[in-house]
Amino acid sequence: MPPVSLLPRYDQQNGWLEILGPQPEPTVLTGDLVVDHVVIGAGYGGLAVARRLAELDPAAEIALVEADRIGNNAAGRCSGFIIDHAHNIRSKGFKEDTENAKRQIALNRAGIDWLEEIVTANGIDCDWQRVGKTHAAGGEKGARVLQGFAESLDAIDEQYETLDAEQLKAKFGTGFYQYGIHCPHSVIAQPAQLAIGLAESLPENVRVFENSTVSDFELGPPHVLRTERGTLTTPSLVIAANGFGEGFGLFKNRLLPLITWASMTRPMTADEVEALGGEDDYGIIPAHPAGTTVRRRPDNRILIRNQYTFSRTSDARAGMAKVVKVHEKSFRNRYPMLPDLEFEYSWGGALSLSRNGAGVCGKIGDGLWSTMAYQGVGMAKGTISGKFLAEHMMGEDDPLMDLVLGGPKPSRNFPDPFNRWGVAINARWRRWQAGIEE
Repeated sequence: MPPVSLLPRYDQQNGWLEILGPQPEPTVLTGDLVVDHVVIGAGYGGLAVARRLAELDPAAEIALVEADRIGNNAAGRCSGFIIDHAHNIRSKGFKEDTENAKRQIALNRAGIDWLEEIVTANGIDCDWQRVGKTHAAGGEKGARVLQGFAESLDAIDEQYETLDAEQLKAKFGTGFYQYGIHCPHSVIAQPAQLAIGLAESLPENVRVFENSTVSDFELGPPHVLRTERGTLTTPSLVIAANGFGEGFGLFKNRLLPLITWASMTRPMTADEVEALGGEDDYGIIPAHPAGTTVRRRPDNRILIRNQYTFSRTSDARAGMAKVVKVHEKSFRNRYPMLPDLEFEYSWGGALSLSRNGAGVCGKIGDGLWSTMAYQGVGMAKGTISGKFLAEHMMGEDDPLMDLVLGGPKPSRNFPDPFNRWGVAINARWRRWQAGIEE
């Protein structure tokens, strides 16, 4: 059996999971098991595939295998924005192909709607709020970017509201932001809590195994997967490993494995809450895509997210000290009225992108399927891609299905070390472009 060459390396500093307190002991794969379907990866794509397969084939035995704890994997390490359209819509692309843009937004909204149905039906407590997202700029350069964004939204007849500096200060407490655009259809949630709730509410014919890293495998069918303490044999295998997909030999040199970084403060004191003011639960999208994402939580914590690094090993621990210094600067720029508020947690999360923006969803071999590379829209697009993949596997159809099952495949990358250099240079350039928005 060939070894899996790319394995998760996560720490216990994911603030979203740590603030939930101790979790129940995981069920680890032990012994030899033969099932009808195996899904590798319990992110939003894998959770959706497993759920929909179980709904459509209730007699099937399904195994969902996660290398880490659900909620501590990449799905639980994001900012918790479940968005309907990209953060940085480019005017030119949307004006040239408005119908496709509208269909892509409809696709993401279908993912949001299905997630909301699951959350509501199962009473998943994850701070789910359909309050939209606010794109905000701290300077004139960022304001010009958002004005172009508004033109893009006009081109596709999308709703939005513009906000001035006074309105933004009343909303966020800080006077850092000068110009904003609020888009009403997105959701903010506690991502670790959502991922855990989705796993706990899966149909009874899905068995979930955590802390069960697939170390080597043999493709068939039947496909045989080996972990430290057991094996899985199945005629139907779905690889939904996203940032770790290349480790299974898939789309070699076509995916860019990245780490994105976040930090979360301790809870504010009563005096600090009063000094800040503003609403107690919000999300801010930066005007520039290399800028800083912000979440303020009902538990009076603030999250800062910026920086991305290339990581062939997808190690979410290396380089943390350097990243935290940037987070500290970004935080102090926005919240000077909170000089003593410190970060309690800092962490990284793996994801994969492609150079041409193409994702992966569909059949890639005999009894072999995959969904991954959601281009930064993982919560909504990962969910709907997983749902549609399961339906496709079972012979179902949907008018939007071709948007994830059709289209181009990820383009070939430059050989290493050029990939690493390219990402590093691009990151520096984008940080320079972002300026005050970082």
